Amino acid sequence: MTQNNVQAVKEIFIEQILNPKRICVFGANNNLLGTMGSMQLHNIITGGGFSEIYPIHPRLERVQGFKAYKSILDVPITPDLAFLILPTKAVPEVMEECGQKGIKNLIITSGGFREVGSNGIELSNRIDAIAKKYDMRFIGPNCLGVFNGWYGYPAKEDAYFNTFWIYLPHKRGNISIVSQSGTIAAQTAWHTNDMGVKVGKSISVGNERNIDMVDLMGYFKDDPQTEVIGLYIEEIKRGKEFINLAKEITPKKPIVAIYAGGTKAAARSIMSHTGSIGGDDKLYRAVFKETGVISTNSISDFLYYIRTLSQAQSFNTFPMGKRVGIITDSGGPGAMMTKTAELYGLEVPEFSKPLQEELANDLPKTASATNPIDVTFHDNFLNMLIKFPKILMESGEVDSIIVFGIYDFDEIMEVIESSGSKVDEQMKKMKDLIDIGVIKPIKKLMKKYSIPVFYAGPIPYRSPWMQKFSSSDIPIFSLWDQPTKCLSMLTRYSEYRQNIS
Repeated sequence: MTQNNVQAVKEIFIEQILNPKRICVFGANNNLLGTMGSMQLHNIITGGGFSEIYPIHPRLERVQGFKAYKSILDVPITPDLAFLILPTKAVPEVMEECGQKGIKNLIITSGGFREVGSNGIELSNRIDAIAKKYDMRFIGPNCLGVFNGWYGYPAKEDAYFNTFWIYLPHKRGNISIVSQSGTIAAQTAWHTNDMGVKVGKSISVGNERNIDMVDLMGYFKDDPQTEVIGLYIEEIKRGKEFINLAKEITPKKPIVAIYAGGTKAAARSIMSHTGSIGGDDKLYRAVFKETGVISTNSISDFLYYIRTLSQAQSFNTFPMGKRVGIITDSGGPGAMMTKTAELYGLEVPEFSKPLQEELANDLPKTASATNPIDVTFHDNFLNMLIKFPKILMESGEVDSIIVFGIYDFDEIMEVIESSGSKVDEQMKKMKDLIDIGVIKPIKKLMKKYSIPVFYAGPIPYRSPWMQKFSSSDIPIFSLWDQPTKCLSMLTRYSEYRQNIS
């Protein structure tokens, strides 16, 4: 079999696991708070994609509205996927019955395998043998399974497939995550949704007994819905294949990775978590550097990085150099961003005299047009949010732009009105102007000049105006310490991409 044929076979079974039409579930009942499997089945149902769900339960007649069967052998059809959330010792017997039924793909959530010692290793060997006997492929064990926000797309516009146990799904986008931690894959959804990190697919691989990270990377390499890949790594089983595949992927699709090993305490924690044996941190850093993988030890940086790269892919805004223009209405954040930009390897050049003169036409007398452009107090937010960025783009003197000064004008108007004052009619229209006056024009400008514009403001992500930007994939930051870090990362990746092509 050629390498292309092998890859095609891999794509088929992963595609079937992510997009099954008929699924059987072991380990669920009607108590949504009492058992993990019940919550997971609830999430599968809530996704809205399935009409054929076959719960397997030895006593119940119906489970969460679906007819239940005492055994998989009693089910009238052969499901595309079996989902097992069972006591560990029951898994081999159930797998055997699934094999007899002709089921080829499984997700095994159950823990208690190689991570618990010799008994777990023996059970792991048993499920390996059963999978080989029946030519089965499975994700897990000791995992939460999969989230596919693109389930059945485009025929099913809003459906998703979610086997995770938290009730909150990710918002769909062009990011795919492969994680040896269920929490990183699933429970980050509160933060991804708040920050505008749009995750289309997320896979919790657990112990990787059968399907591993390299398999999924190969799938995402050619997946049209994936443009950014995030990895949480405790161990890489197939180092050579990982290196070769990462080198193929990173020039077109950026990869961001957290490696959790590298210290004695981390190795002990990982061994008890998935049974993996973590390697030397220096070795992993060298592998990431060689392959163009962007690495971090911080989960917050990980989320910011994949979001930044996702938006860059959407608009094709990869900086051609290190020059950044900073626009701010507050001296403190401007000074801090200027310092951190230089500390992270970016340049904050002083603008030419002609450019300063052009900017000065719309600046208060107290403002500075050198770089940063410090407008201090101003009464024309459109100048700051769109006109000045446009002037900088057209000047050819910057490769990227940061604008600090996003506030929630809806909230400001509520405060004014609650105090008994009248709000100017033009000010009331500001929330409508943000779409036609800022968001739509900046999208066009970023695409035209391939210059990213990062916005920031001292308000939380839950604020309506922040959500307006993030829902439109415009880079937006709460506070001002992350824009320069993310911009530096994006600039380094862009340089790598230019050099490798």
